[in-house]
Amino acid sequence: MMTEQPHTFWQRLVAWWHGRHATAAPEITIKDGVWLEQRDQGHYRLGLSSDALEQIGDISFADLPIMTDDQLAAGDDILEVESDKAVENFKTPFAGTVTKVNQDLVVDPATINHNAQAANWILELQVA
Repeated sequence: MMTEQPHTFWQRLVAWWHGRHATAAPEITIKDGVWLEQRDQGHYRLGLSSDALEQIGDISFADLPIMTDDQLAAGDDILEVESDKAVENFKTPFAGTVTKVNQDLVVDPATINHNAQAANWILELQVA
């Protein structure tokens, strides 16, 4: 009968170190078709949820009426999209300051159709 060799001290130490320093996956919440990913304390990245994208269909036009340093109130429009199915406005669930806008989305709104969350974010918001 073969028995498994016990881990060496160094293997146990490396496993412990990696376990303690593993970064947790960011928590993502969805509210009214907008996903929110908390980046750090009070700092969020926002984008369109998969469900919202599926319901809308292929987006042919997107208006991003915000710019970096804009102050937003909860419920302000952050993105208006037009597709073959509908015209839809998406709103921010939080008040805060826009710290970054996805310039790729501004240049080519069709990029949001890829439904790849890492690429189809709309803006980053610092909540007060």
